[in-house]
Amino acid sequence: MNQPSQAEKAARFAALHREGCFLLPNAWDLPSAALIAEAGFAAVATTSSGIAFAHGLADGENIGADRMLAVVSAIARRVPLPVSGDLEAGYGSGPEAVAASVRAAIGAGLVGCNIEDSDPKTRKLFDLDLAVARIKAGVAAAEQAGLPDFVLNARTDPVLFNVGGPEAAFDEAARRAKAYHAAGARSVFVPGLFDADGIRRMAAAVAPAPLNVMVSTGRPMPSLEELRRAGLRRLTLGGSLMLATYGYTRRLLQDLAKPDAGFGFAAEGITHVDMTKLTQKYA
Repeated sequence: MNQPSQAEKAARFAALHREGCFLLPNAWDLPSAALIAEAGFAAVATTSSGIAFAHGLADGENIGADRMLAVVSAIARRVPLPVSGDLEAGYGSGPEAVAASVRAAIGAGLVGCNIEDSDPKTRKLFDLDLAVARIKAGVAAAEQAGLPDFVLNARTDPVLFNVGGPEAAFDEAARRAKAYHAAGARSVFVPGLFDADGIRRMAAAVAPAPLNVMVSTGRPMPSLEELRRAGLRRLTLGGSLMLATYGYTRRLLQDLAKPDAGFGFAAEGITHVDMTKLTQKYA
């Protein structure tokens, strides 16, 4: 399969953030990424939680940088779409750790990445000055690597962790998101927002930065059109697609454990032949 150059993919991915609202599904392995490509999406992201769970590990940098990059590299090098990788908090607290993660991401074929502003060990926010320095280091690393269109998606966690209560968390997330955009982040990511009013408020508060929010299991979400009208630029699925897949599997196995189990589920699956063709296509 012919692959566009990394610079071409980066330019295409960056352009998606300039107007409108797009859905960015998250893959956890090559087959899931291939299915996203086959469905006609313009780009694919990876899910750190999904990749960790697929390796039998908890989320939160427990998989380590090397194993994470091995998975995302296999996706980026075999799927002809722009690929953005979830690199968690950058696998180190200092700016140089983020710069090293961005350089490794570009070496792995990625055209974007997420960088979080909280320590996965303590779940505490990094000091704002340090967090801004981390974003600046990542942006500079991409420019020095010759990929200025690299999309660093700066994630800020006050709303997710409800730091100081809902209104204080909202204000702190907006303050941090604007600072990260000013530091060079091409997109800002505020997980924990699920209703149209909150997303509209945040989109207005961080403008002109493109706002990214995430679908989460067990939380209702407005339609993509409603989110577009609210000013959202990018909607990611996070680990929800992978978790939905496992949720289906759990329900199926519970049914199969019953004495009167049937096997109609097999008719819904991808055939062995089709999966073989899919993996060969993206070899």
